[in-house]
Amino acid sequence: MQAQESSCTLVLSGHVIDDHDKEALPFAEVYLAELDRGAQADSAGRFTIAGLCAGTYRLRAVHIGCEPVERTVKLVASMEILIRLEHHVHELREAEIVRSRPDEHVGQAHEQLDKDAVERSSGRTLGEMVAVIPGVTTLNSGPTISKPMVHGLTGNRVLILNQGVRQEDQQWGSEHAPNLDPFSSDRITVVKGAAGVQYGSDAIGGVVITEPVELPRSGPLSGEVRALGMLNGLGIGGNALLQGGVKGVTGMGWRVQGSGRSMADSRAADYNLSNTGMHETGASASIGFRDHRWNASAYGSWYARDLGILRAAHIGNLTDLQNAIASGTPWYVGEPTREIAAPRQEVQHVLAKAEAGYAVSERGRVALTYGYQDDERQEYDIRRGGRSDRPALDLHLVTHTGEAAFKHWIGKHIHGKVGVSGLYQENINIPGTGIRPLIPNYRKQSAGAFVIEHYTITERVELEVGFRLETTHLEVAKYNDSDVLIRPEHRFLNRAISAGVNWSVRDSTRVRFNLSSAFRPPHVSELYSEGLHHGAAAIEIGDPTLGSERAYKSVLEIGTALLHGRAHASLTAHASLIDNFIYLRPSSLELTVRGAFPVFNYVATDALISGLDASFDLRLVGPFTWRLRASTVHGRDLVKDEWLFQMPSDRLENTLVYAPRTTGKWRHLEFATTSHLVLVQERIPVGVDLASPPPTYHLLGLSASASRPLGKGELRLGLRGSNLLNAAYRDYLDRFRYYADARGLEIALWITYRFGSPN
Repeated sequence: MQAQESSCTLVLSGHVIDDHDKEALPFAEVYLAELDRGAQADSAGRFTIAGLCAGTYRLRAVHIGCEPVERTVKLVASMEILIRLEHHVHELREAEIVRSRPDEHVGQAHEQLDKDAVERSSGRTLGEMVAVIPGVTTLNSGPTISKPMVHGLTGNRVLILNQGVRQEDQQWGSEHAPNLDPFSSDRITVVKGAAGVQYGSDAIGGVVITEPVELPRSGPLSGEVRALGMLNGLGIGGNALLQGGVKGVTGMGWRVQGSGRSMADSRAADYNLSNTGMHETGASASIGFRDHRWNASAYGSWYARDLGILRAAHIGNLTDLQNAIASGTPWYVGEPTREIAAPRQEVQHVLAKAEAGYAVSERGRVALTYGYQDDERQEYDIRRGGRSDRPALDLHLVTHTGEAAFKHWIGKHIHGKVGVSGLYQENINIPGTGIRPLIPNYRKQSAGAFVIEHYTITERVELEVGFRLETTHLEVAKYNDSDVLIRPEHRFLNRAISAGVNWSVRDSTRVRFNLSSAFRPPHVSELYSEGLHHGAAAIEIGDPTLGSERAYKSVLEIGTALLHGRAHASLTAHASLIDNFIYLRPSSLELTVRGAFPVFNYVATDALISGLDASFDLRLVGPFTWRLRASTVHGRDLVKDEWLFQMPSDRLENTLVYAPRTTGKWRHLEFATTSHLVLVQERIPVGVDLASPPPTYHLLGLSASASRPLGKGELRLGLRGSNLLNAAYRDYLDRFRYYADARGLEIALWITYRFGSPN
């Protein structure tokens, strides 16, 4: 609850101490979530936050080597409090998803989906989950495949961190969604800026960080069970989680989790979207130990998905392809079914991670992380002679990643991180497809070194500077047009520089500014694709002469509280100049023995991408709140002097939330109605696209959620409705908009039971 009084002159002060020996904890961070501000304790562990209004706040205290502590503070007059932290040193990264720490994202615009927000998105893909954040959209391939797009950039330009490890899972195509289990994480952070210094290559557009809360350290069993049902596609799903400590071993905890989801064909407003079913299964397990100096943990996960590709996207001849694009009606509409036929994909992703850390001193810590990923992908096309069960593409990708970092404090004002990282990756085409591989065999090796330092100028101003140097070596093995085996090699040397500032102008206003460069070596698909990419229903042609992309990006974010805390506003302005910007450009239509398909070529240009994100929250009368979210992105091809292809349309979202007081045993009641408006994309290159952009569309949504105690746990219920008017529409960023409408009316129901209370 925000402050109620107009006089904001109260002072919250206190003392942060170690719960064991009662010693002061110097330089602890104390943070008030509602105001997005806080203070750093001095060398004696004392802090002061002035200029506060009366009200109730959620206070969070964090210190190196301690368990974060949260408590509720009811402020009616100036007061002093005592905060006790349990001093067990552990990896700082475990706290970064709970709250984005200043030593991770100084100056970077970033937003987070907490556990409740992720739960309300049950049944959605990762891309759909984060698309509620201003500036984040999705690039789709039909109703079941989506990739997050941040400030107009997607694919290999948006890095995904899964459990703290770079996700490497053959995501070169628009229809290759991230292969991770949405149920395996309960907090997601999106960094909306170039973050190449912190995370290495591919972080040109931003970073999506998924990571569960830290393991319990002791205590009894706890967990949750969730069931999910979806009307469109008659989908069902569920998730189960169990965790606890180890009796007699303080500091050790474990967690196991499993989930599954199954959907039949999705439906547009007026017809069935044939062969768009999906089945997915996931499981994970982790164990970890922490004490005063050491921490160690191991994590493993397995994820498998079998999904259909829209049957109407595969057409037999050029005339039918042109007619399908012109008519706006799918050429094939079958009866709904749960069976998945060709064209389809089968993917499996295995992740194993081990990490360890040691506090070499009270202010220094060494952390080591190793990740192993194993990916298998089979893509099945419609083939003559009963060969549709024989994969047209069969790939096996193995990736090893490692990082060693030293996190340190130098005096009272300087802290940071220095480290090295490396990657080894090998891609193998499994023989037996009978088709020239779309992606050749290759080996990729990269190594990098980085340093990030932070300087606290004053209590209100923090500065960050960083530098990274990274080298990449790519070895390719493929047959040329004369069927001669060739082994081209590519070497790339790249650097990233970043500078950011976080300035609390006053108690209710914060400014973040970041100026950075980032890089991305071209993917093998961009260099050497040659042939039909059946999942995208397109022929894709690479260019082996492409070089690295280099982006120079600036981001300015201003957030402020208005009307004595009743309103909050945020505005983010961004601009990126990208040299050698690589994208797929439509060129023609082509008839092959496998059907008629559009042809796309990988080309490079210099691009300028800029835009604005805005959000506004206003607490109205009583339990009503109004939320506004808006974004616009403008992309220009500076070489051809035209608009860039496939940039997101302008969009506006209005939400009215009703959150009444607790009624009986029911609590956390919330009802919301949402209006989502997407304007026609008029900023397009002339004569390039295969069809005109779809018209403006409007979608209406509703949601409701509540919880209540049940036995020794808590029961949570949620209902979500999308496209309630069953509008027939197509989105400009859907690769299958040429062939069919997007999904129609969707209603999802989820039920969760949580039990136990992890420490």
